[in-house]
Amino acid sequence: MTGTKKIFYWDSCIFISWIKNEDRKDPNDMAGVRDVIDRLKKRDVTIITSTITQTEVGACNVGVGVLQIFDDLLKRKNIQRISVDIKIAQLARTLRDHYRNCPAELDADGKLISPKTLSVPDAIHLATAILNKVDCFHTFDKNNSKESLGLLPLTENIAGHGLKI
Repeated sequence: MTGTKKIFYWDSCIFISWIKNEDRKDPNDMAGVRDVIDRLKKRDVTIITSTITQTEVGACNVGVGVLQIFDDLLKRKNIQRISVDIKIAQLARTLRDHYRNCPAELDADGKLISPKTLSVPDAIHLATAILNKVDCFHTFDKNNSKESLGLLPLTENIAGHGLKI
């Protein structure tokens, strides 16, 4: 991936926020999304995403017309949809195993917290970004669930892989 154009990876939640025109707590979130879309239309950037993004976006409750806008955006030459291949699947599994095998921690009350791991879609997104050597991974995923890690806290060190989130 040569040249001076920035290559961004977009997690599904970025596309979902864009097509829903979400009212986010931080107004800079959507301003940043719109800025990247404007730069994309000017061919100043490339966006990479996994093919699983189409399934994740399709699962959100928006009308057919809105999904058509999303599908049309994906037809741009400077958006690359990367299929899950064996290298991505193996790295995704390695990433999940890494976090699952971290030692348990204690919470503020001294209660033992079991190790968390990445969700399967998050691991696939991260593996795709790492293997495609993107400049930055864009996501709004900062919250942990009971079993899964959030992505924003992992920036710069994803199981030993340098990736700016």
